[in-house]
Amino acid sequence: PGNLVLLGGIQINMPAPFEDQFCPLMFQISSETRPSTDLMSAFSYEPPATLEDQASYAAVAASKQCNQLFSWLELIPPTVSPCFQALHAGFPGTLPGQAVLHRSTRGLNKFGIRPDNTIFGQSICPDEINNEKGDLAYMMKQYWGGCFPMGGIGGAPYVGKTGFMAFSHHVPDDGHVMVLFGPHVAVSEDGQLGKYKRIGQAELSGACGAVLAAYNSACAGTSFDDMETDMQETWLYREVEKQLDTINAAEFPIAALTHVAFAACREKLLGIVNHNYGPGFLILLGGIQINMPAPYEDAFQPLFFQVSNKNKSVNLMDNLVSQ
Repeated sequence: PGNLVLLGGIQINMPAPFEDQFCPLMFQISSETRPSTDLMSAFSYEPPATLEDQASYAAVAASKQCNQLFSWLELIPPTVSPCFQALHAGFPGTLPGQAVLHRSTRGLNKFGIRPDNTIFGQSICPDEINNEKGDLAYMMKQYWGGCFPMGGIGGAPYVGKTGFMAFSHHVPDDGHVMVLFGPHVAVSEDGQLGKYKRIGQAELSGACGAVLAAYNSACAGTSFDDMETDMQETWLYREVEKQLDTINAAEFPIAALTHVAFAACREKLLGIVNHNYGPGFLILLGGIQINMPAPYEDAFQPLFFQVSNKNKSVNLMDNLVSQ
C-alpha cells in the first residue's frame, strides 16, 4: 500500500572545494491505488511578491537573492511573512545557522584553522532552545568536535579570566582557539520579538528570559542587586539599566535591548581573552542567536568575526555579509 517515489536526474561532479550538484529531471510519486503525481514543481522557483516599503531593512533583505533562495529551501520563513519582516527589521544581515557555519569555516580554512588543530568554546545562554539539533551552537560543536562552555544566562562569559586560561591551555601544540559568543532572542510566527513557543507550552514565553527580566526590572525602577545568590542576573541588570533610555527610544526596543546585551557580552569577553596559550590564532565569532518558530532552525546575526594572534588582527566580517 506504500508509495513509490522516484527522483531522477543528473549528478554533476564539481571541482574542489564545491560539493556535487544535481539537475532534477524526474520527481514522481505513485501507488497501487492512485495514479502517479508529478512533483517537479518542488524544484521550481518564483520570485516573492514585491514589498511596498522598499526603504526598510526588511524590504532590502527580501530583495536579496540569497534570502529568496533560503526561503525557497525553507531555511527561513517566506520573505513576505510577519516573522521574516520582524526578523530583518530588528536584526539586519541575519543568516541561517547553516550559512554561518559554512561561510565562517571557509574563511578560516585560509588561515589553516581546522577541527584537528583547534579547540572550540562558546559563551551563549544555557537556555535549552539554543542547543537544539540544527542550531548554530549544536552544528559548531559537531564540526569542531567538542565544546568548552563559557557562558551563563544572557550569554556573557562568566568563567572569567581563569576559565579562559584553563580552556585555552587545552589547545593542541601550535593550535588555535575559537569562541562563539553572544545573547539570544526569539521571533514568533506572527512577528513578535522576544516571544517563543516552547514545546509542551500552550502560550508564548519570553526569550531571552533573563535579558527581558533585567529590562523589565529596569523599566519598573526596581533595583536588582544580589551578587551573592543571583550574580549573573545582577550583572545583566546593571548593563541594561545603563542603556535604558537608549533602548526605550529605539524603534524596536527588544531588538535594541538584545544589541545592548551583545555589546556587554563582547566587552566582557574581550576583557578576559589573551594569546598566552601559544602562537596560534584566537578566533572570535560573535552575534545574536535568533530562536525561530517551527519548522525553522535558529538564525544568527553576525556582528563580530575576528582572527588574531600576538602579531596581527584580521577582520573577517566580509565573509558573513549576505549579497
